[in-house]
Order: sequence, then C-alpha cells, then structure tokens
Amino acid sequence: MKRKFTVLLMTILMVFTLVACIDTRAEDVYVSPVTYEQIRIEMLQSVEPSVVAIQTDGGFGSGVIFNKETTATVGEYLYSVLTNYHVIEDGGEIKVYYGDETTAIPAQDYQGSMLYDIAVVRFVTSINFPALDIKPITENITTEIVLGQDVYAIGTPKDLKNFNYVTSGVVSLESQTYNGINGLAIMHDAELNPGNSGGPLFNLNGDVIAINVAKDAWIATENGDIAAEGLNFSLNINTIAPVVRGFDEADYIDIVRAPKLGVTVVELADYLQQYPDNASFFESGAHGVVVIGFDYTRNAASVLEELDLIVAVNDTTINTVADIAGILSGAQFGDSFSVTIVRLEGTTFVTHTYDIELS
Repeated sequence: MKRKFTVLLMTILMVFTLVACIDTRAEDVYVSPVTYEQIRIEMLQSVEPSVVAIQTDGGFGSGVIFNKETTATVGEYLYSVLTNYHVIEDGGEIKVYYGDETTAIPAQDYQGSMLYDIAVVRFVTSINFPALDIKPITENITTEIVLGQDVYAIGTPKDLKNFNYVTSGVVSLESQTYNGINGLAIMHDAELNPGNSGGPLFNLNGDVIAINVAKDAWIATENGDIAAEGLNFSLNINTIAPVVRGFDEADYIDIVRAPKLGVTVVELADYLQQYPDNASFFESGAHGVVVIGFDYTRNAASVLEELDLIVAVNDTTINTVADIAGILSGAQFGDSFSVTIVRLEGTTFVTHTYDIELS
C-alpha cells in the first residue's frame, strides 16, 4: 500500500511539474538569439497595425494607412489609405477591413491615377489606428532602394482569413518599366498573390519603399508557358509619391452607399457541387440560396448565420440569386424584408423568419 501511494504521489508531482513547465514556456516572451531576426520581428510588429485590407463589391486587396487627421467630431479621425487603383476602380462600395472578423469600416471617398495604378481611400472612425510616416509623400524626401536589400511584403492574399500575411525577399531590380513608365516599379522575390495588390513593401527599417502591384506567374517559351518564380512587381514609392502629393481635395469621389441586406449567397446546387461533404447541412430536395458570408456593416449579420438556406423573401419562393436581386430591386434604406431561412440546429432542420431592415 505504501509503495502504491508513493508511486501515485510521484505521478501527481510529475504531472504538476509538467503542467508548470508548459505554463512557464507559454508565458515566456520570445526573444531571438539572433540580432537580425529580432530586428525583423520588432519591425514587423511596429508596422503591421497600419496595414489593412480593402474590400469592394468585386473582391479585396490590401493597403497601408499613411495619414491621420482629426475631424470636427470629437474622438473621430479621418484616415488615408494607399492602395492600387485597380483594387478599387470597379469596386462599387469600399470598406476597410482591419482584422476583426465581424467588422469593416465603410470608406468615405477615394481618388487615384489609373496610369500609375495608385489610389488613396479615406475613411472615418473613432478607432485609433497608427499612420505610417511615408517620407517621400509627407516630406518629399527620397527613400533609397538598393539592389539586394531585404524586403517584406504585408497583405491579404487569397482570403481575408490570411489577413496581413508576410513574405520576404530581396530587391532584384531597383528600376523597372511598368505601364509604359520608366522607373515606376521595382522587382523583388517576396512572393505576391491575388489580394496582395495595394499592400506595402517594407525595408528592414520599416520604411515603405513600394506598393505591391503584380507578379509574372508564367513565362512564354517556344515550348509553351512555364511557371515563373520570384518575378514580383511593386510601385517605387519615390516615383508614385509626387502623384499622391498632387491629389487635390476637390477631386475625391464620394462613395455612395446602396441599401442592402448584407449577405453573400450562392445557389444551393452550386454550393453542393463545390462542397459535397456539406450536403448533410441541408434537407434532401431543398431549394434556395446558401449564406456564405456577410457585410458586417449591414443588419443581416445580426440574425442570419453562415450556411443558412434562404428559401423565401416576402413570402416569395427563392431558388436563385437572381430571385433575391429581383425582389430587392428598387428598395430604399429602411425598407424591411421578411426573410425565411432553414437552419440545421443539432440534428433538426428548423425554419425561421426574420424581418430585416435594409441598411
């Protein structure tokens, strides 16, 4: 009996010792044993809060906050975000996403240059964001770009869940013709992907040296196209800075907000074709459109859930996305629509009807 008690006591002590070790390690702040790595970590931590994603009706890109001003309303700030013109040119409504999965801030206005593929988006909020001092813009001071210097791209490629993804590389060419303009771009091998457009390219000092714009994914050869690697283009900050400084207050274009439910939907058949493993979320023979996302600045997000199946709006049966568009056509802010959905709750399919006001 004494032996069993001793073994049990040692086991308990060992478990507590291991738990204590795990907790201690989890609370330790990582400090790199290598000075260079620590510099990189601290630089990225300092600049990352100023990098955002730019959402439009057609998709999303990236951007960097470079100016902050107080407004006539106490506690509110007007922010300016540098991004690519092609990110916002056909976007309709524009929102600024900053990493909070349920929040995006509607943009107020924008202007840009198609030729230089650069734009400024402005938004107002009481949230206190840091703005990076991009000296070629704010003080007309040239930032040196050197062949071989390390660079770091921050942006949101592929999906908003990849918010502020970081890639690294070196400057491969300090000057490259882009859009027919000599010296507009630099080339580097910090990997860029769809969604990175408009995001900043930093040097190790944390200076914005360029705005990411494009990549060559393929190289044409006599034997057909082959995949390209490391051919990434970013707009030289020294070349685009005079363009941005030349943007006039009177030329900003107001973004007109349209009344919407605020849901992204896809027809059930199309959804199941892409995600056949999710068929159990829907009743056999069901019809309707599947909720796959939200505009969190609208009202639907407060009552609907992802994978809700919208089967009727205002008692009209819904089979396609076009059915909803037809019902909402011509609607005004404040109009209320009765939305009927079927939702899997546990093992039971439950029907709910919500009155949702357009906002």
